[in-house]
Amino acid sequence: MYQALYRKYRPKTLDDVCGQDTIVTIIKNSIKKGQINHAYLFAGPRGTGKTSIAKIFAKIVNCENLKDCTPCNKCPSCTEKNNSDIIEIDAASNNGVDEIRELRNKVNLVPSYGKYKVYIIDEVHMLTVGAFNALLKTLEEPPAHIIFILATTDPQKIPETILSRCQRFDFKKISNEAIVENLRKIAEKEKIKINEDALYEIARLSDGGMRDSVGMLDQAKAYTEDEITLNDIHDINGTLTEEDLKELLEYINDNNLEKILENTDKYNEKGKNFTKLIEELINFVRNIILYKKVPNYFKNTHKTVKIYEEISEKLEITDLFHYIEVLNKYSMEMKNTNNTKLMFELAFIQMISEKEKPDKITQPIIKEEKTEAKEEITKKKIEQPQQTPKNVEKTKPEIKQVPKSEKLEAELQHIKQIRIDNTLSKFNKNTLKEIKTKLESLNELLLNPDYSHAASIILDGTLKAASDDNLIFVYNTPRIASLFNENLIKIENTIEGALNKKYNLIATDIDDWEIIKDEFNHKKRKFIYKEEDFNLEEVLKKETDEITSMFEDIIEYN
Repeated sequence: MYQALYRKYRPKTLDDVCGQDTIVTIIKNSIKKGQINHAYLFAGPRGTGKTSIAKIFAKIVNCENLKDCTPCNKCPSCTEKNNSDIIEIDAASNNGVDEIRELRNKVNLVPSYGKYKVYIIDEVHMLTVGAFNALLKTLEEPPAHIIFILATTDPQKIPETILSRCQRFDFKKISNEAIVENLRKIAEKEKIKINEDALYEIARLSDGGMRDSVGMLDQAKAYTEDEITLNDIHDINGTLTEEDLKELLEYINDNNLEKILENTDKYNEKGKNFTKLIEELINFVRNIILYKKVPNYFKNTHKTVKIYEEISEKLEITDLFHYIEVLNKYSMEMKNTNNTKLMFELAFIQMISEKEKPDKITQPIIKEEKTEAKEEITKKKIEQPQQTPKNVEKTKPEIKQVPKSEKLEAELQHIKQIRIDNTLSKFNKNTLKEIKTKLESLNELLLNPDYSHAASIILDGTLKAASDDNLIFVYNTPRIASLFNENLIKIENTIEGALNKKYNLIATDIDDWEIIKDEFNHKKRKFIYKEEDFNLEEVLKKETDEITSMFEDIIEYN
């Protein structure tokens, strides 16, 4: 029967263990000095050597021909099969009080071959509270011939009373270099052809777990009879190459949603893992940010920076941070849905929708003139004599972003104050819960180009307060809250269509909301209902007309 590579190449001695040098050194020195504890806790990520070191340690303390902390693997105490002195217990399936009581009754039995009986309890955090209590006294004062080794990936779930009775070792994730070196040795012994890029990709995808990396190599070996390539590793794991990730970002930059959706369908047909894809894309964007800010960061790594150099020139740093924010949001959503493909598509729809629209209506995007044209204009300005304002028939505005007018700012603040007061004066908790549930239907509108803009803005925020006729949305940044308020008419129409009722809406940012909430909860001021004394359509339409006029002047100047 074929033996899996991770079992075949499991460490047999402490010197075979990779990436845990500190722990290996402490164990070796304690054995040499005869300072063997009665209880140990091995904590750390999966596949980092916890159980392997526990088994090796159990052999060492009982080996009859021990030399330099290396078991002989020949004497009865070192034989893995039928060794009654090494007892492994899976706490995931033996987690009850009865199993621990049975263990407690057996600890008085003397070892059959060596000096110690070693109990290795794997995934010990799975024990019940009653089982931990049953283990407590035995763990504190076991017989002299008993050693407990508790292994766990989740030490925070273990009671402090247990932790305090163990000598704790925290296993770290194994470095990519150490994993690659070990994989290279295994590939040579097994005569597996694999290129360097594929080795490093296995190491990266295994996330510091040696067992996962060896298992991935085993899978890749079965996948292809030829040399294992980078594409083979991505096919096995359902992930994408950096070239494919770069292509996706370029499509976002070009607002090419159609091409993104086509590729998404192809990924689905190939069985790609969309949860992994979105995580890979987050990591890729992160690398681009690092390259833009600290180009030398990848200098001493295996990564090629050419691909980051090509794409970084096309993307702004603010856009990259926004992409990570959106991708991270949908990565969390994927954990609560069976339709990960939909979440993947919605992430790109939101990124492109928010990229197509300016942050504020009053900030039109003006393309820079060509260098030659700019130099010509500058030259003419220098040659022309300065004129006093009264001799100038018409002064053209400078080419720059148009700020929001102070008048609109004041009017929106007035609208905001009235609508917040009106909402909280008649606040209804049941209405809030009911509307929050109904707002989930807006996800369907994200695929409708007529409503996707407004729906994405609404879903970016959180509904925090509601009355029969008013709603307050809260956003993490003032920028998005302002964007909401400047598009109130379209957003109100979108919500009216979804909820079949007209509501007066307003948005604020999280910092303002904390102040308002404190005033409301502690009754620091009264929230009094007032009739609205403004026409929302006139306020926003007038401002838009003024901006259009200014924008036309700018275009004329070009």
